[in-house]
Amino acid sequence: MKEFVKRCREDIVFFAEHVIRSEDGGFYKLEEHQKAMVSSKKSPVVYFCGRRLGKSFMLAIECIHRALFFKYQRVFVLSPTENQAKELAETISGMIERSALIEQDILTNNVMEKKFKNGSRIVIRTGGGKGSVSSVIGSGANLLIIDEIQDVDDSLIGKIIPVMRGQKGDSKFIVAGTPRAKTGFLFKTLDNAPDIWDNGKWIHHEDKNGAFTVYRKQTAYLDENDNIIASGTPRITVDELKEDYLNIGPIEFRQEYCLEFMSSVTDVYPLELQQKVLYKDDKKDYFRSDKLVVYGIDIGKTRNETVLYVAEVGDEYDPTQRSLNVKYCKEFALGTPYSDIEDYIVIELPKRFPNIRRGVFDATGVGAAIYENVAKRVKKSRNPYPVEPFVFSVKTKREAVELGVSAMESGRVRVKWNRRLEEEMIGYKRELTKDNNFIYNKGAGSDDYVDALNLCIYNMALGLNFKPPLFIKEVPKAVVKSFGDKQWQRNNSKKYKQKPNRYSKKILNTPRRRL
Repeated sequence: MKEFVKRCREDIVFFAEHVIRSEDGGFYKLEEHQKAMVSSKKSPVVYFCGRRLGKSFMLAIECIHRALFFKYQRVFVLSPTENQAKELAETISGMIERSALIEQDILTNNVMEKKFKNGSRIVIRTGGGKGSVSSVIGSGANLLIIDEIQDVDDSLIGKIIPVMRGQKGDSKFIVAGTPRAKTGFLFKTLDNAPDIWDNGKWIHHEDKNGAFTVYRKQTAYLDENDNIIASGTPRITVDELKEDYLNIGPIEFRQEYCLEFMSSVTDVYPLELQQKVLYKDDKKDYFRSDKLVVYGIDIGKTRNETVLYVAEVGDEYDPTQRSLNVKYCKEFALGTPYSDIEDYIVIELPKRFPNIRRGVFDATGVGAAIYENVAKRVKKSRNPYPVEPFVFSVKTKREAVELGVSAMESGRVRVKWNRRLEEEMIGYKRELTKDNNFIYNKGAGSDDYVDALNLCIYNMALGLNFKPPLFIKEVPKAVVKSFGDKQWQRNNSKKYKQKPNRYSKKILNTPRRRL
């Protein structure tokens, strides 16, 4: 018995295949990728696995093995949501309950926390909400696991990682997940990994200096025509994979089963579009132009900056096909009084751009009052022009974003490169809701530059076929033929609308004398 326990302690694969039982009562038989991952001595590591490859099963085995055979171990598992945390916790509980050897060493077997007789414990927590990891930060961990890391906010990951520093003895840090978009902690970690285990083969990148070792295994393999040609596990047949493909659709299948970051679908502004639209110009462009221009301004709220984009309107022969060169950008520093922004738009902007033909103004929330003030003041200025309000909602934002993307793809819009704009474009993602509606996720933390740009481009939807303005203050009303005409009474002030007395009737009915 001692030899058996000793081997279980030294060989986690042997432990999994001879102690842990499945739901049908038999012992598990680990697949090659599972053996490689659970027996790895490297740290930190990434388990980059496709769907249905037993990722939760592997994480549960590592938790139990660490807590059962090593004294006073602190094992922490973090999942993005409560449901995900409970699902992994139930997997661990099931393994414990189905094995008498493990269950006899348990003091407490709560759903989210397990305490062992040797002083070790397993704690499962949620790592997706604000402040939800306060019980873990500073506690220290001998084994730290972050599951579904693609759904955990990068700011929380930055707070969680220090938990592993300064631990005595053999510690391990595991993150596990599947791809979403080409941003965030998971993508950057994979892109910078020096060593990758991929389906049994080691790949070394000398030019990469990341800290994580990657274990990669996909569920399905496709040919050049996107036909499923092989399965990554003997438990799933190609026919079953084809059925999954039909049920969940090609986009999610390629992400979840083939581990592909689908930038062309999930990214609103894919890399190819950015390369086509954004341009760099070493020549310094002063913030002024005598050409015909339009602008869009996004009003910053609380912690966001106010951003103004000005575009020169192209002078193509066909006015309906006019283009925009969005080359002027101004950011108002955080905390700039709204009155100063109003003064700049009304007074300073026309000096720098004397041929403004329209502005699209963010009139959402506090922006509504600012828009009204600006519109009134511009209307009374020496060179008035229309200022159109734009109120952001789920529907109108989608219209503005998709209009902007369409205009860029058609080649009618060029945008001068800006570092902040590029960062926001890279992190700007489409997400499909349960109601099959698109919403937008700002991976960069803000979308001030993207919103201002889209408001500027929205001038296209309002029309770029401008006519020369008429600087005529007011056209007088036509003079009626007789003083007693009712139309004359309707078009003039109240005193003329009053019923005439007998004297006025006499005057009105008397023929005019010749002088």
